[in-house]
Amino acid sequence: MNTKMTKKIVILGSTGSLGRQAIDVLEKHKKHFKIIGISANNNEQLLNFQAKNLGLPKESAILVSKSGEKELMKLAKLKEADIVINVLSGTAGIEPSNEALKAGKILLLGNKESLISEGMKLLKLPGKIIPIDSEHNAIFEILRKFPNKKIKKIIIPCSGGPFWNRNKEQLKKVEIKDVIKHPKWSMGKKILVESAALINKGMEIIEAYYLFLIPLKKIEVVVHPECMIHGIVNFTDGTVYAYISKPDMREHIENALLFAGKRPLPKREIRKLKVDEYKFENPNHEVLQGINIVLKTFQQNPYKMKAFLEKEEKIIQKFLDGKINFLDIFKKIS
Repeated sequence: MNTKMTKKIVILGSTGSLGRQAIDVLEKHKKHFKIIGISANNNEQLLNFQAKNLGLPKESAILVSKSGEKELMKLAKLKEADIVINVLSGTAGIEPSNEALKAGKILLLGNKESLISEGMKLLKLPGKIIPIDSEHNAIFEILRKFPNKKIKKIIIPCSGGPFWNRNKEQLKKVEIKDVIKHPKWSMGKKILVESAALINKGMEIIEAYYLFLIPLKKIEVVVHPECMIHGIVNFTDGTVYAYISKPDMREHIENALLFAGKRPLPKREIRKLKVDEYKFENPNHEVLQGINIVLKTFQQNPYKMKAFLEKEEKIIQKFLDGKINFLDIFKKIS
């Protein structure tokens, strides 16, 4: 192995769904990337297994619940690391993003909360952000393919989650197991609840606002239950391009990783979208109010988004603990 060509990687949140998928992708590209540090919140057994598998010394695998957040911050800005993958869940991922970018790292970001709470601040830091959320990564790749075209509108597809065609009466009766049963994607419980409530789509609009520096009014969400289109860009010349693939986060992690490492990408399907080729519907904002609640909060005061996210996190946990029902989520976060 030519170590001069090898990019050194830190994964924050290696035991979660996205963290495990990131390791899968990196295993495919061992020749060009080397994992030098990993972290988990409290899954000690899996963290130790990953460290052993990756040949990492004990001190390079940080268990935050034991070692504390200080060690996590050290890992986020580790001098030897070229690339930091932040796939931590919730507000716990905000400060590590700050630290990585302050240290000039390339940050592969799968933690929505970082941009939502501190978007403009993060963009001014010396590091570089590359999105790994499927929608934002898809849009990122479309814009890379057509750097000279001007954006008219960005369209973020939405699976609709498990309840996109239900009414309020039906949602009164749903149980936790129904909420965390996503029709297409495998994710952690928190994001599964946010997806079912369309809270995550409100967050994704704000992410796109910061990542692509376009007005909120030029960002739209459409329900696309097939989950084959991951991002759409309408250009001012009248062309409409879509990124098409099966719902698999590994592809988008690989895109971000290879771009960060200046490696060639496998062929991806980015092409003009034909009329009526796929099914699209408008979200039912009256029933699933997540998008509107997040956007209203952001437009009232973007500097209070961290407090909103901390509150939302607690409410989601209350739901997962069985203390409130699904529709209570909307009442309590608005």
